[in-house]
Amino acid sequence: MADDDTLKALQALHRDLRTVVDTLEVDRESQGRLLLAQLPQNPGLEVLGDNFKGLLEKPGRRKESRDAVLSGKVTILDEEYSLNKDFQELVLQVADGLDLDEIEAAKLALLAGDDEPILGRPRKECAIIRFHQQRNFLLNCMLLLLQLSKEEDELLREDEGDNLGNLGPYVSEYILRENLPGITNAPSRPRFVPTCMATMQDIRVWLQRLSEQVASAAVLGRDGEAQFQETMQLTFVSLTQQHELLSVILCYAIEKNVAVEDDFIDFLRVLKQATKYDSCTVHLIPVLGTFITIFGSTEGSGSVEQARKLNRLICHQPEEETRTLPFLNAAIRAWWIAEYSGWYMEDAAGSGLDIDIDEEDIQRSKQFAEALKDGAFDFMLAVVADVGASEWEDAARKSLRQWLRKRTPPLPADTIPFSEPLRARLTAKLETFVDAFISNMPDVLRRLKIEEDEQRQTSQAQEQDYDLERFLLIIAYSFENRPDAADEFWSDPENNLAGFLQWASRRATTPVQAAFCEMLQSLSETSVYADAAHKFLLDEGHQIRKPLTITWNHIFHELEYFANKIRENPAATQVSLHRAVKVTIDQAETEPEFAAMLESYLRLMAKLGTQSEDARNYLFSQSRLLEVLFQIISSQVAPRIRACTFRALSSLISQKTEANNNVMWRCLEACLSGHFFSSTPNRTPATTVSQPPSFYMEGLFQEISPHVDDASAFIQFLVTLTSLPSDKSGPLRDVLPYPEDLGASTRMRPGIEPYIDFALGHMFSVRAHDVSEAVQQRMLRLHCLEFALTCVSNFNEDLIVFSNETNINVDSAIQSTNLETYVTLHPFARVMEWMFDSRFMKGILDTIHQDSADIQKAATDSPLILSVLRAVELVSKALDLQATYVDLVRPIVKPQTRSQSRSPYIPTSNAAFTSIEDGLMTNMALMSDLGSYCGIGHPDLTLASLKLLEKISASPRVVSAWQSGPTGQSHRNKAIMALEERNDAATIAGSFIAEFNTSLDLYKKDESQEYQIKIYILDFLYSCLRASPDRPTIAHLLLGFRCEANSLDIEPGGSFDQRSSLFHTLLPLVIDLPLADEEGHMTRWLISLKYKAMRILRILWTSPLSATIVLDELRENDFLFHILIQGILAQQNLDWDGSEALGADFLTYPAAEGYIDYLSVRAMALEYVTRELCSVSHSHTPALKRRIFDALGGQVKVEGLDVIPVPSVFEFQDSLPQASVFAMPPPELNIIEGVDLSPCMEEDDDLNRAYNLDKVEEILLLKHNEARNSGQLVLQQDLAAVEAEKDSLLLYLRYWNRFEQVNSYSLKVLTAWTRLLMVMTDCNDFKGTNKVSFILQTLQATLPNLEMYGSEDPDAALELARLAKVLLFELDFATMTSTDKQSRAVENLISDKLFQLLHICLSAIAKWAGNQELRAVYYSICYRHLAGLADQDQVSSSLRKTTKTIQAFGEKLLNVVCDDAFGGDAACQSAALILLGTLVQLGKQENDNFVVEALNRLNFIGILVDSLRGVLAEWEAANRTGDPDQQNYLDAKLALLLQLCQTRVGAKNVLHANLFRAIEQSGLFSVDPELQVDTSDSRALERHYTLLVKVARIVGAAIVSRGSHNVLQGRRFLTEHRMLVMHVLKRSAGIGAGVGKTDALLSERVSELAEAFMVLITATGFLEFEGGELNEERRPAPIVFH
Repeated sequence: MADDDTLKALQALHRDLRTVVDTLEVDRESQGRLLLAQLPQNPGLEVLGDNFKGLLEKPGRRKESRDAVLSGKVTILDEEYSLNKDFQELVLQVADGLDLDEIEAAKLALLAGDDEPILGRPRKECAIIRFHQQRNFLLNCMLLLLQLSKEEDELLREDEGDNLGNLGPYVSEYILRENLPGITNAPSRPRFVPTCMATMQDIRVWLQRLSEQVASAAVLGRDGEAQFQETMQLTFVSLTQQHELLSVILCYAIEKNVAVEDDFIDFLRVLKQATKYDSCTVHLIPVLGTFITIFGSTEGSGSVEQARKLNRLICHQPEEETRTLPFLNAAIRAWWIAEYSGWYMEDAAGSGLDIDIDEEDIQRSKQFAEALKDGAFDFMLAVVADVGASEWEDAARKSLRQWLRKRTPPLPADTIPFSEPLRARLTAKLETFVDAFISNMPDVLRRLKIEEDEQRQTSQAQEQDYDLERFLLIIAYSFENRPDAADEFWSDPENNLAGFLQWASRRATTPVQAAFCEMLQSLSETSVYADAAHKFLLDEGHQIRKPLTITWNHIFHELEYFANKIRENPAATQVSLHRAVKVTIDQAETEPEFAAMLESYLRLMAKLGTQSEDARNYLFSQSRLLEVLFQIISSQVAPRIRACTFRALSSLISQKTEANNNVMWRCLEACLSGHFFSSTPNRTPATTVSQPPSFYMEGLFQEISPHVDDASAFIQFLVTLTSLPSDKSGPLRDVLPYPEDLGASTRMRPGIEPYIDFALGHMFSVRAHDVSEAVQQRMLRLHCLEFALTCVSNFNEDLIVFSNETNINVDSAIQSTNLETYVTLHPFARVMEWMFDSRFMKGILDTIHQDSADIQKAATDSPLILSVLRAVELVSKALDLQATYVDLVRPIVKPQTRSQSRSPYIPTSNAAFTSIEDGLMTNMALMSDLGSYCGIGHPDLTLASLKLLEKISASPRVVSAWQSGPTGQSHRNKAIMALEERNDAATIAGSFIAEFNTSLDLYKKDESQEYQIKIYILDFLYSCLRASPDRPTIAHLLLGFRCEANSLDIEPGGSFDQRSSLFHTLLPLVIDLPLADEEGHMTRWLISLKYKAMRILRILWTSPLSATIVLDELRENDFLFHILIQGILAQQNLDWDGSEALGADFLTYPAAEGYIDYLSVRAMALEYVTRELCSVSHSHTPALKRRIFDALGGQVKVEGLDVIPVPSVFEFQDSLPQASVFAMPPPELNIIEGVDLSPCMEEDDDLNRAYNLDKVEEILLLKHNEARNSGQLVLQQDLAAVEAEKDSLLLYLRYWNRFEQVNSYSLKVLTAWTRLLMVMTDCNDFKGTNKVSFILQTLQATLPNLEMYGSEDPDAALELARLAKVLLFELDFATMTSTDKQSRAVENLISDKLFQLLHICLSAIAKWAGNQELRAVYYSICYRHLAGLADQDQVSSSLRKTTKTIQAFGEKLLNVVCDDAFGGDAACQSAALILLGTLVQLGKQENDNFVVEALNRLNFIGILVDSLRGVLAEWEAANRTGDPDQQNYLDAKLALLLQLCQTRVGAKNVLHANLFRAIEQSGLFSVDPELQVDTSDSRALERHYTLLVKVARIVGAAIVSRGSHNVLQGRRFLTEHRMLVMHVLKRSAGIGAGVGKTDALLSERVSELAEAFMVLITATGFLEFEGGELNEERRPAPIVFH
């Protein structure tokens, strides 16, 4: 595939430039300055220099290129390609559509192949997108470079720096095309400004051509084709954006003084040729302002002579120029005159010219007045308003602006929203114009006001000029959201702008007052300027400014006048339940300007109340104001006035206290209860019957409901009211957001349930669906969702848990009256009730499901994006709290639930769903919607969607619903089918891939949104896979697998098959992502990313569903060798984010999280290597197996490269953390000791227990509140001590959480390492000395840690001991008899290591180390070692050394073994008994009775013999249950008895312990085997005979070992069991019935028993003395054993 790095280089440079710009905004003097100084060394600047010089040059179509494409053979990027017919057609379409050289089009089409799976679009569209992306990124980079060059110049002016000053020359050479000193022989290129203007002209021509193509398509009926529409829209949007960027770039270039006078003249010619008001025309206006400032203003670089020449050109109006857009030409003249007039001010250059200044002033004033009459201000207002147009614009302000806009037509409906850079340039230039007009033409400004007053006095009916109002609104829009610019109005009371404020507010007409208030709002963007505006309205200097009109008192008077007048003339149905009467003209006020003025007053109040604390406190202190505002709300007023009133009220509690909040709630409740209704002669209730309080509430709700803006403002007011007061908003959230008795006198149940029901049940669930205007619908939904989310988020579920699980009296510790009151009255319960309502859930799902085209066009802060975001956040929060609501809250609240409401405005939820998940699953498109919001350029929505996807995918209820189907039938996952239906899965996966292909921000690190999105995607995939690892899920589908009902496979030709899937995108995160930064510090945020990717792969390679595919694919990608080369498995760096991984303090640092993740990554990597080695061994691929063993030995062989040295497998365990390294004693607590923190314990994803520190802090706060509320006196010094103890406890718990994780993951690393070595031991092909050498290396790596942890860390010791056990059992002691010197040296070394291992095990056993499982392994190791020595006759020295070692440990060791032999679990008992038997055998071999005598002294032999009493019952139980451990224990016990009896001393002790008595009591030989066991079960009978054989051998061995001492006991035993003996002997001889039917195994057992009896008969001489007396004279027993 061809590869052109231009787009990638532009994207990388753009990201770097954006980082510098963002850093300068937050840290201009330090880090920002440093990054700016380093920017010229960015390699991207050198690479892209020629691209900047070329601007947007593109080669046009050529016949030669076209012929080359049609020939089917083209060379692109030094590679030759063969093109088929379809591809040739595609290339020609791209070339024709872009007017591009066909070879370049072919390159685009080839490169677009990589974009198809990511963008989910046809290749032609991908090619066009790539073309325009490159152009857009090029222009954006140029713009940022110009911006940064300007910033560099400013920094240099402030303070000369040695490191700055290198970016400016680059910009001048490569972008502005200036001839720099010292540059010679450079090819001459056209100047930048005319080139840029020509490029903009080309784009306008291209756009015109697009319009013609669309018109032609409409004629031909092709305009409805989806692909045609998408291509046209894409091209139109891209070209418009490029034209806009060029205009801003041109502004910067002109300010850099690279333009000449002719450029300005040419630009004016182009601008005056504009034929319509569209976005391209708007783009030119900031350029116009920049040209005027440079060439016509005293602030520019021109001269007065040049300005006078241009003035004659601009102010001369040929008739043909006024025919097209007269208002545009008027704006040009007005703007020029305002700035040009500055040359003739006092002390300016023009004031000294030999001209008639007064006459020219008059002429300019006349020309300016004519420009205003032609619509100059109308056009300028239209431009600045359209550029700053926002869906958030207040309806009242929008109405005022539209009312003043008389001449300029609206922009076309398909206009692309304007960018912030363009808005910034336009408003900055208009700021210059405003200053120039106020300062340079004060007489004209005064005349505007005088003429308007005269017009209003002469004739009200005559159309008036509102140019002063337009100018005020121009100021409002120009200074909006630009607080630095507003400083000019407030910083100096004596300057022209401050004087203008005073002048404009005097004797103002009604529309001027409205416009003035709008302007004042825009000048109050910060608290400082809002305070200044508040002081301005207070009119504190009224003695000096007596005629000032607009003051707070004036505003209050007008509002009260309106409230009284509207109440005097209400509609007759004012208090009727049905108040659907429209507001009459008389009710609102006779002149329409009055309503606009009232709205502006209220909006100004809202603005200042929000921004200024002084203004807010002042307004709230006006006792009459609240009453007036609620009177307006209660009255039948225009919806916009009521909406503005609600917003004014909201501002008064924007930073509220509990007291103010309660006052506002009571006023609102009074308002909705009819308190502010007063009867007058013209205003009486519809009926004389007293109305219930809900009558007024429902009436007002009914009046609000049809008007979206009205309802939105009311719900916004509710949002503000339900947010917690600033003085009560602690982490406990234990207070209600309203008075507990709110509504108690008017409703059955206090609280705000009617408000919630209206907002969520009516407005959101019903009314919003019927709103036809999209923006209004989104606004309404947004505010309703914000209200619901606020109510839910303010609830603290932990209080209920703490009440049940701690000893804290939560009732007395919280601010609410008690916990029951808090739970029952909190709005959380009512909102959660609506979450189970079908209509409300449908509204949420409808909000989330939006058209992709609308989403892509929307701004991040648009109502559309925010409404979707709030819906997603609400569902996520509700899912988190669902269990608390269902299990704890609903049982308390439901019995008090009111009856079904009959009012449509205060409805009751229908509780259609039993769970929220049931509601979500009613629309399977939800998963597609959430997935599609990744990669759309809205990070917050992406993160929230991924979080909700994670929750839904991990929900057991959802997983069950997805996999449900007809019983007994195989069925596919429903979510998978839904994503496959429209190929949504490919689109979502493509967006995920695009996110991972986005480079990481090395400056912002884990705070960058790109990084966080990657983390959220990985968390979603992991949660989905973890919830259902063995069934196909949507995560499998997105990763690239083809999902069947119960299996996965690879689709031929699919993304996985082509290695372009999401799965393959994750691999580089593990194998390529570095672990450390450039300075060698291990980086937490990179390791965390690697960890989250690795655990996804782990689920895939461990699940039977996907293991085969994934292991094969990882093998194909040399995954194992990559992780070995990267060094993941061997920790060699202790520096973590600048902190050393030593000491307890390290675990309190954020770097410890990276250390913990790294341990987990190591464990998973070791686990993968183990699994891969097993898989390779089973697949019989010896070459790969040898390569893996070589790599694990320290050498990775890469084809075509040298051998790469890596840490060997024996180094992986070199740095296992020790608990002592991080040990920290718990803090000493005196005041807060005894607090139960157990409810704060939670489990992480790996089931590690950890404290939730937020909950701990809540418990400590509750404990403190409990003590305070109980009346205990707490001194100030005690408070400080409490805080200190709390901080130390939280710090320790943070340490403890990480300490436990470190221990857990360290053990996993150790476990994985030992498993790997076990597998290597089992599957290696080593022979002889090589095998011994491997075992020796492993022992050398293992023994130091085993010795360290042998008795201190049982868990770690167990893993190491298991490995040692495997090694020992793998070692063939018989082969360790080499004669050559080298082999013998190895064998001597391993003998030493084996002895060291034995000593470690014996020492740990003697110390009672660990649990019985660990000691069982120790016993097995000792057994194997001793047995191996015993089998080698020639190593008697080693045997004697071992014997002495055992004797050195003495009875202390044997006591532990004996205790485990009878006091442990069956496995441990077996191991202990086997070891004891080996020790007995070893003593016999060495003629040493130490062990036997010690066992006798410990009374072990007596206990062992006594245990035979129940041997028959135990044997039968073991056979019945099939428990192998129990069977092994019985076998080991009987084997030990046999070994004891085979020694003379042991036999004596066994017989003295009443062996025969114990056997007799067991009843083993007293029963007939055929009667004791079901004879049809030959296996059971065989097992019974096996027991008889074992016990008979014990008896025989004891008699034989003792010689003639116990012959009588033997004869008595045979006599007592004569029948059994005869039966066995006959059966073994083939005598008796049924003998022929006996199977071979049973016959073998019978023969063995007969042999045992014959030994006993022979040893006792039983046959010779049969029938004689038992007390006859003794004679020597025959010798049986030699």
